[in-house]
Amino acid sequence: MEYCVFSKHFQIMNAEQLGRTFSEMEIEGVDLTVREGGHIPPEKVEKELPLFQETLSKYNLKISMLTTSIVEMNEEARRIVETAARLKIKYIKLGYWKYKGFGYYKQQVKQIKKSLSQLEPLFRDNKIKAGFHTHSGEFMGLNANHALRLIEDCHPEVIGIYYDTGHNTIEGSHYGWMMDLDLVQQRLFMIGIKDLAWFKEENASGDKKWVKKVVPLGTGLTDWKEFVKCLKQINFGGPISFHSEYQGSSSWKNLSIQELITQTIQDIKYFRSLMEK
Repeated sequence: MEYCVFSKHFQIMNAEQLGRTFSEMEIEGVDLTVREGGHIPPEKVEKELPLFQETLSKYNLKISMLTTSIVEMNEEARRIVETAARLKIKYIKLGYWKYKGFGYYKQQVKQIKKSLSQLEPLFRDNKIKAGFHTHSGEFMGLNANHALRLIEDCHPEVIGIYYDTGHNTIEGSHYGWMMDLDLVQQRLFMIGIKDLAWFKEENASGDKKWVKKVVPLGTGLTDWKEFVKCLKQINFGGPISFHSEYQGSSSWKNLSIQELITQTIQDIKYFRSLMEK
């Protein structure tokens, strides 16, 4: 397996700053955002991605995977995938399909399966593994079980599961997360590392509702000891991305960039300590 850090909350840093910062985290690579608002805009990927990779290599870091917004076959998808292939980047995270609400599920499943079937040749021909991220809430594929249904017709070596520990635990907090991991272990491409917890907050109307927030590893709902035990059993070899989403309203606390760096290092050390037992 290969440890990397998601670049989303480090986007104030350029390639040089990111390389210098991440080189101190004892990881192998970067999970780089190539999407609107990300480190590299999709329309500039052919020019900027090789330069970004070259800069990171000075710090002995590789681009382990790309996080994209790819949901359909178009020129943007082709540019990203073909550029990644030329640079020998083997893993790409797909974008999201929002759930439209009750009564639309079956219709959306058909649409998503059609889009994936059109994208599959692009990934196959470029020898890239595309991961369907398990994102809780109002997203199609909110856990690994649901995501597997959406990719079931795709070639298992081309389009697989990007299992997110936090999101999958929120949607299956007792044993659901474990059964999901067991179910998809043969289709498992990438793993996102985060912890989530429920907080009761008052909204603008004065109503108190439960909301999920990202919390430091070991302080949320994820059973890390059991997860690591399962991970070792299946001998996973793909990218493990530490998400470090500790800014904004989705985090238990809005960290400064220096606090974010410190917390990310602590998360990596915590996870490594479990893996090394």
